[in-house]
This record gives sequence, C-alpha cells and structure tokens, in this order.
Amino acid sequence: MSILIYCQENSRDELFAAMSVRFPSEKAESVGYEELSRGGAALVVDHELVPKLKKDETSHFESVYIYFKGRIYAVADADALVGERAEYINRGDWETAKDINEVLCDIDFLCKNTVNRSYPDFFQIESTNYCNSRCIMCEHYHSHNKKAELLSMETLEHMRDAIQLSRRINLNGIGEPFISKYLKQQIDMYVGYGNRIVANTNMSVLDDELIEYIGRDFEWLAISVDGATKETYERIRIGMSFEKVIGNLRLLKERAPHVKKIMSMVMMRQNVCEMPQLVELAHSVGIDQVVFLNLNPSLIIGNMQDVMLNWPKVAEYYSVKALEKGEELGVRIVVANAASLNRSITFGEIEEELSRMQSIPFWKSEEEEREMMRIAKIAEDYIAENSQEQNTTVATKVKCSGVCDWLLKSCYTNLHGDISLCCRNLIYRAGNVCSDGGFLSVWNAPLMQKSREIFYSGYLPEACLKCGMIEGGELKYLDVEIQPDFYQDSELKRQQKQKMIAMLGE
Repeated sequence: MSILIYCQENSRDELFAAMSVRFPSEKAESVGYEELSRGGAALVVDHELVPKLKKDETSHFESVYIYFKGRIYAVADADALVGERAEYINRGDWETAKDINEVLCDIDFLCKNTVNRSYPDFFQIESTNYCNSRCIMCEHYHSHNKKAELLSMETLEHMRDAIQLSRRINLNGIGEPFISKYLKQQIDMYVGYGNRIVANTNMSVLDDELIEYIGRDFEWLAISVDGATKETYERIRIGMSFEKVIGNLRLLKERAPHVKKIMSMVMMRQNVCEMPQLVELAHSVGIDQVVFLNLNPSLIIGNMQDVMLNWPKVAEYYSVKALEKGEELGVRIVVANAASLNRSITFGEIEEELSRMQSIPFWKSEEEEREMMRIAKIAEDYIAENSQEQNTTVATKVKCSGVCDWLLKSCYTNLHGDISLCCRNLIYRAGNVCSDGGFLSVWNAPLMQKSREIFYSGYLPEACLKCGMIEGGELKYLDVEIQPDFYQDSELKRQQKQKMIAMLGE
C-alpha cells in the first residue's frame, strides 16, 4: 500500500517517524495540495492542514488518517476515539481529552458530519448582559440595561462537560464582562479545566487583582475603541472616559505585555475619518492588531445612513490609509475585502462623497433620541407578544466551501444557557442546555444540523448573509464567494423591517 502524506515542512520529519511505527512496511510519499486529486489507497493529513481541505479532497482515498502530536489517528476509528476521550475525562487528564476532541473535530469536518462527535474548543459564555456604556450603535443605547442579569454558577454546571473539553473561554455576551461580581470565581472554574481566557471589553474597569488575572490566565483581549479622539469616542460610547480607557491600556502594556491585545472599531460615518489615527493610537498603547468592523444598522436606532456601504469611496480611502499606517508601524490591520481595495485611490476621488456624508448631522438631537425611545417601546411590546426566536434557516444562492467555524469548533451561549447559531446571530437559537437535554444535545439540535448541511452542500445559509466575520476573512474552515447577493437582507430581516414600518405608520 502506498500512503500519501500531506503535511507542513516543519512537521515532516516527526510525521515520517510516526509513520515508520504505525506502518513499518508501507511506502510513504509526501505530496502537495495539488497532488491530492490523484487519490490512492491511503492519505495521512497533518492536523494543521485539515482546514485547507474544504472541497472533498479526501474522498479520493480508501482510508484517511490524521497526524496530531506524534500520533496517527484513523478517521474510521471515530467511535473508539469517543470512548477514549471519555476515559481521559474520567481520569481528569484534560489535556489528552482535549487533544482527542480536536482530532474528532477534524473527523467531523473531513466527513462533513451534520451531527458532531466533537465539542467546541472555543466556548463563548456570556458573563452578563449589563453594560456601563450606551454606545450609539448598540441596543444598550435604548434598552438602558432592562432585565440585565449575571451568569450564575448553577447555569455553568449544565455546561461543565463542554468547559472540560474547550481550550479557550470567551467571557462576552452583549454586556461588559469585567463588571460581573462573579467573574473571578468563574474564571477560576474555567482555568481549572485548562482553559485560556479571552474577552472583548470596553476596558473601563481595571484593578490590581484583575490585572493579575489577565497577566496569568488571558490569551488575548479585544478592546472596543470607536474613536481616536476624546470627542468622537465619548459621543459614540456614551458614559465612557477616553482618558480612563487609554490609561488602562497603558497600564496593561506595562504589566501584561505578553497578552495579545486587539483594538476594534465599528466603522461608521461618525468615526471613519479617524481610522489611520486610531492605528497610531493603538501602536502607542501596545496594541498588536486593529480590526475595523462594518456597522449593522438598527431599525430602532434608525442609523442606516451611518453605514459605510452608503459611502463606499470614503470607506475605501480610509481603509487604505489605515492599512498603510499599519504597515508603517508594524500593526496588523483587518478590514473587509482588504485584498480588493484600490490602493491608489486619492482624496480627490472621495471629496464629493465625503462632503455629502459630512453635511448630515453626526449625532442625534434630544428630539431624535426621544423618537428612538418611542420606537423602542413599540418594538419591545411587539416582541413581548410575538416570539422572534428562529430555529431553522434555508440556503441562499451564495456559494461557499467548508463550514462556519461556529458550527464546528466555536459556540455561543448566553447567561441563561441558550445556544445560538453564533455570537452575531443570537436570534437563531438551537435550545437551552439547562432544559433541553444538556450541551451536546443542543449542540446537535435541528438548527445546528440543518445549518451544517447547507454549508456542506456548498451554499451559505440565509442566516449568515452580511456576516462581518466572513467579510473580514476571520473563519478558518470556510471560504465564501462574496457577491452582491451576500449583502441582501434575509427574509426574516425583510419581514421585521416591513412589520416595523407598518407599526410606525410610515
């Protein structure tokens, strides 16, 4: 039997050594990606290269194996690996159990399983939905922390099996995690099972004990800074102090320099011109990466005109300037569709569009805020009487290959134990870990199975249209052919808009 090896150069010697033990009498040949199409009796894939195999590349082989940390695993042995994983969990050997879980994840991906044997290795658990800011693009702008709560240890008990097998825990939901009084106790639980901690934060809350936790247990922090100047920042992030946040970032640079720090800005017409300036600010406070996100407009807030899709030349110009500034300072920059940006765009090409954009008032008047609150009350009453929760989705015409990471390796759970499709699709809910049979049952609920099925069939689910993670190229296991159809609203969003417009009599 001739065995083909698909691996990285730096793991080639180790893999061939493992091959000589597992298959001592068989001939092995190292091949590149293009040569996989020839097929054969057997293929061994380096774990690190599994995400590249999004297009049935392994279907041409009789047997497929995965190489991970010195061991070769047969894809056909998945059921036995589930049992082996359980044995290591019973022993409290979390690291080995997590390794086997990663291999099972590779198998789920290569076999295009709609029912996953693996648990996610990135687990986002909402610590609180309370926030100490009222950002003008966020629901907290009008909700004022209504029904805000904290994640309880009791709810966490229903997720213990998943926490044991994850490698990273994200502390976020729709609130500010660092204000939860239970946070440090919960971090202790996560870290006790060998997890590293990550979080998105407005960085307004920081004390000596939290700095110690960050330095010891955190892998990265994503800090939301939606303006490079005090005026812009504080008018967008109402209730925050620009000086306090920047001071906290400087403190972290000094006392937790090894923790990766990411700065994020939601691009909108109020702050787009400060993109290059934000990169400079980020560099000065020890930020490793800056991510620029597109604004998702809200009917309640009424901020459609703030979306940069309305001002494409301005967005392109300042995105290019941010990229150039990042290259100059050595800061990694993430913007949507970076590869297709016109790097030679000039200020003269955007002047007319910029003038029109700036002629519209950037901030709501008191009267407009009162109108927003009136609309919010109408929407709140409607939602109270009409459940918006979705438990299925359909395919679109947008083509893709692979599957979204959030259906394979990542999971979002709110503080009540509800699992959603992903961190940006909270309305699509698979079920509740406290009441619907436990974590794995909900992880493989009909919504999750249907969504995986659509992805593996080569099309994007409707729930995933306009996804910022797809735009930014953040998903490791998914490639999408972005075309105009990608930017359409889903049928659900169209219906919601029509109902809202009708309710408002517009």
